Amino acid sequence: MFAALGRIVRHFFPILIVLWLVGLIGLKSLAPPWKSVVETGELNFLPPDAPSRVATRLYEECWQQPVASTIVIVVQREGRAEGLLESDFEFVRDVLKPELQRIVAEEMPRLLAPGRRFSGSLPQTHDESEQEPRPPEKNRSAAGERPVGAERAVGDKAGGPSRREPVADEAEPIQYVRAFDDPSVGKLLISESRKATLLIIDLPTGFRDEKNGPLIDRIEELIGPAGTLERANRIPPGLELFISGSATVGRDMIRAMAESSRSTELWTFILVITLLVVIYRAPFLAVIPLFTVFVAVGVALGLLALMAGWGWLGLFDGIEVYITVLAYGAGVDYCLFLIARFREEFRKRHDSGAAVERAIERVGAAITASAGTVICGIAMLCFAEFGKFREAGYGITFGLLVVLLAALTLAPALMRVSGRFAFWPRMVQPTGIDRRGWVQPQRPLMVWVDEAAVERLWDWIGRNVLARPVTIWLVTVGLMLPFAVACVWFWGTLTYGLISELPASKPSVKGARAIQRHFPPGVIGPARFLIESPSIDFTSPQVQKQLEELCLALRAEKERLALADVRSIAFPLGFEATPEGRTLQERLRLRIMRKRAEPFYVAPYGPKAGHVTLLECVMSEDPFSRYGIERITQLEGRLRELSQRHLPDSTRLYALGPTAGIRDLKNVTDRDQIRVNSLVLLVVYLILVALLRTPGVCLYLIASVFFSYLVTLGVTFLVFYALDPAGFAGLDWKVPMFLFTILVAVGEDYNIFLMSRIHEEQERHDEVTGVIEGLKRTGSIISSCGIIMAGTFASLISGTLAGLRQLGFALAFGVLLDTFVVRPILVPTWLLMWAKLRQGAAEATAVQVVARSEPVAAVPDPPEDGESAAASGS
Repeated sequence: MFAALGRIVRHFFPILIVLWLVGLIGLKSLAPPWKSVVETGELNFLPPDAPSRVATRLYEECWQQPVASTIVIVVQREGRAEGLLESDFEFVRDVLKPELQRIVAEEMPRLLAPGRRFSGSLPQTHDESEQEPRPPEKNRSAAGERPVGAERAVGDKAGGPSRREPVADEAEPIQYVRAFDDPSVGKLLISESRKATLLIIDLPTGFRDEKNGPLIDRIEELIGPAGTLERANRIPPGLELFISGSATVGRDMIRAMAESSRSTELWTFILVITLLVVIYRAPFLAVIPLFTVFVAVGVALGLLALMAGWGWLGLFDGIEVYITVLAYGAGVDYCLFLIARFREEFRKRHDSGAAVERAIERVGAAITASAGTVICGIAMLCFAEFGKFREAGYGITFGLLVVLLAALTLAPALMRVSGRFAFWPRMVQPTGIDRRGWVQPQRPLMVWVDEAAVERLWDWIGRNVLARPVTIWLVTVGLMLPFAVACVWFWGTLTYGLISELPASKPSVKGARAIQRHFPPGVIGPARFLIESPSIDFTSPQVQKQLEELCLALRAEKERLALADVRSIAFPLGFEATPEGRTLQERLRLRIMRKRAEPFYVAPYGPKAGHVTLLECVMSEDPFSRYGIERITQLEGRLRELSQRHLPDSTRLYALGPTAGIRDLKNVTDRDQIRVNSLVLLVVYLILVALLRTPGVCLYLIASVFFSYLVTLGVTFLVFYALDPAGFAGLDWKVPMFLFTILVAVGEDYNIFLMSRIHEEQERHDEVTGVIEGLKRTGSIISSCGIIMAGTFASLISGTLAGLRQLGFALAFGVLLDTFVVRPILVPTWLLMWAKLRQGAAEATAVQVVARSEPVAAVPDPPEDGESAAASGS
């Protein structure tokens, strides 16, 4: 097959180059914009049956709006012990809130879906013509029945789902901004120290919706440094303003990912071309693999965008970073192996056509096998439950297939065109040397370093490995083992928070830190629970009394459950701000407060209207930490117990919100880690056995790469902990999965080249000499490829997201560890120990066989007594 491919490239190289370029240009014009086909967020990629997604669907059904994202404005004065001045509150009420209200009102039509409007937590439809009031219900006071207050029941003419709407003046403008003067939740927006107050803007869009960006930008222009208010000297001296909230975090995440993508692509290009020029000292030679991979990545991303636009597959925002980095790392390696063989063949024939044909014929199978190992390993991500992992499996695998095709067609076509000028200024001279093998003998590092020095280096390594394999193996494993132990010790120390991924300089991070200084940590992401009971109505005073008892039971365990506050229809403003109802006046205030809060806490829409209520639990711990996940699980269990005690048996409990979603994310990715890692190990092992035909050796190769993974992850934990001991919350949750899949696949990729050459050398020499010769023959080329692959992965460190920086460091370190420790030390020493053990066993067996085959001398019979005496006398 590869002989035929070589002939095609040799004779039709102009057509191949034109086809690739036309494909690239055509896809650039035909493919939809990348941003229009990718999906943002994290929790959107959970399985549909994940508990938090089930709860989210119930909320959207009952409240007829998505789980709102928010913009939070923090107004603080820390230089005064008494906190905010009266003039500060006047500024918020008379200046800041009206300006924010104006901006949001102008932007809201753009944010809303067609035909809808938004009123904070209670959406309505524009078209009231299809709705007519139902006949008024009589007052009912029995438990479980809905009382009639300041509300009306509305349904469509077709008898569709009903809803309850508070009677309000239709001409009254909708208030999109909630502040301290809000009659329902205003008291909650002032800190206990009175040094800070919050303004809350609820949005009808997801927290990572691109449409939020312009609105947040306008607000930043209003309140930011040198903004409109500051230029007009309308901000009181000493008052500080920050912006945060889930929508602001989402905006910063989107922009940080875009910045990381641009930075990674730029540094990938710079690092790869620098390393190629340094290694080969041939500028044109560096252009061939770079141009090949550039075209291949453009074609792959264009095809993926087309398929996503047609609905054939899904793509997440940021997948292009992973595709680009892996494509450059692997694609340049494949091109290097092909160029090295082309150089060798060109020196023998001095004919670029014949050299290209022969190079593809000789190394095409090796490159395909190597790529197949990486592709099959990464393809195991397709079996993950979590959508991002699954889509990464599809996207990266497809990208690597396109890169492999380009490396076997476009790259040799470019070599065919360039001929000997590809190696300028060190022109290749013809020679009669004919060396065979998967991996060519010309060492790329030798065009930069003295050839004799490199040869002596690998001879020295080979001699030491041969002389003391057991000692070297034990010392190497002993030095690596502490880092593997550190990996096990830190295992599970992962962070799932969004804010922890962003740089501290981002506006949303500064705002979140300001909120945490003055309010309970859980205020930035309350744990939200939906309680559904078909047999009762949560607008009934009797049912609200039962719910009040449930909330009081929670308050009695605040410390144990790490609760700062609980808000519900029974306590609309939380425990402290809600009147207790002891006096007649307090009871009246409480009744009015609950009536106003019904649209917030009791489902107003659909067939379940009135039968679902919302509880918001503000935790005293960071909701995005590992402890926050443990706390919400503990709280949910306690809520189930209390619901069974105070509410009917048919009551069901649902958890939603960021912490519940992160808990589901952790559970799903933990399962994926086990499933995908097992599949990767199994598939790569089967590929190794099929290629090398030595199951025992293949098992050791898998074990060595897995040990390398543990060491790499342990080093990564220790390095990032050492960089910030106080603030280190753990590695990003995506790092272990992607690191394992990529590192195992790439590590075995290099092992295939090494082992194939060792087998070839063992056919020429004995088993022990073959190991040393294979190591020396492949040392330079595989080390060069490892350096380039590590440099490509290191480009991720230039990104602004913490997760990408951690993954970039881990991948670069892991590849270098595999290139310079596992492959030249752990693998050859073990092979030598195994070979010597087999030789010793064979020699022992041979000695036994020889001993058994030699004739045994006959023993003469003992002489008679007379004969003995005569013999002794004579």
